[in-house]
Amino acid sequence: MLIGVISDTHNDIDSIKRAVKIFNLRGAGLVLHCGDIFLPSAAKEFAALNCGFKAVFGNNDFDRAGLENVISEFGMIREAPFEFKVSGKFFVMVHQPFNIGTMAMDGKHDYVLYGHTHRSSLEKQGKTTILNPGEACGCRYGKKTAAIINLPSDSVEFIDL
Repeated sequence: MLIGVISDTHNDIDSIKRAVKIFNLRGAGLVLHCGDIFLPSAAKEFAALNCGFKAVFGNNDFDRAGLENVISEFGMIREAPFEFKVSGKFFVMVHQPFNIGTMAMDGKHDYVLYGHTHRSSLEKQGKTTILNPGEACGCRYGKKTAAIINLPSDSVEFIDL
């Protein structure tokens, strides 16, 4: 199974549409958003995914009720930390990187996913993969990125949007 990972879209509709197209073309079975979608109107773009969608609220997601209402039609959004299993792998998703080291060291999680810093990052601590897909909006560093996790091979690929 391939899992798309995206964060910090910050209302960039064009980047969201590009990411959705790439995730659909690549056959992602799930897309995870690590926070800062911003407005419900931007969240609606993820309804075009051909797979499931899970997200966490970011520090700039002020209309939480609106986001939850829109996303509930095609997926789910939760407060962080959001823990779940996919194909036998245990994930935890947050927006801000507080306690990600602790989550990686607890021996419970296979993947710790986060956003907020706008910098793509990938590291391994023991059995745990810690991933930040970077900023989809490109508003801070000018590089629009997302990531794809290949669960069978336990590998991660960064993609340019």
